[in-house]
Amino acid sequence: MTAHHLPTVASNGNPYVIAELTREALSQCEPDLAAFRTALGAHPQFGNRFSVHVYSKDGSALRARMFAPLAGTWEDPATGSANAPLACLLLSLDPDAEEAKFEIHQGVEMGRASLLQVDARRTPNGIVATLRGLCVPVMHGEIDL
Repeated sequence: MTAHHLPTVASNGNPYVIAELTREALSQCEPDLAAFRTALGAHPQFGNRFSVHVYSKDGSALRARMFAPLAGTWEDPATGSANAPLACLLLSLDPDAEEAKFEIHQGVEMGRASLLQVDARRTPNGIVATLRGLCVPVMHGEIDL
C-alpha cells in the first residue's frame, strides 16, 4: 500500500527502508532472509545492515514492526531509531502542519507490546522528533566503575 508515500529510506542516524502497509499485511510480515541479502547487495551504501520498518496508520495511531535479520535483529519490539524518522517523514508529507503527534504500537505480534509516543515538529533547522515510551524489560544490569 502506498496511500501516503512510496517505500523510502529515512534516517536520524541509522537508515531504514520505511513502507506503509495495510493492518492485515503488517500482521503477516515475515522476513525473507534471501530477499534481505539481495536487497543489501543491491544497496551497498547500507554497509552490513539492511533494516526495514513497516507501519500501518489510523489517524495519529500507528502500528509498526522493524526487521533487521542481517544485523542479528529478526524483529525489534520498540525501535526509537526507526520511529523518530518515521514521524519526521509523516510530518514532511503534510506541508500545512507545524507539528504532529503519534502513538506507535510495536512488538505486538512478537508478544512484547511496546508503546512509543513521538512528537515531530518543524524548526528553522528542519524537522525534529522527540520520542518517549514504554516497553517490556527483558534484562536489568549494573556497572561499577
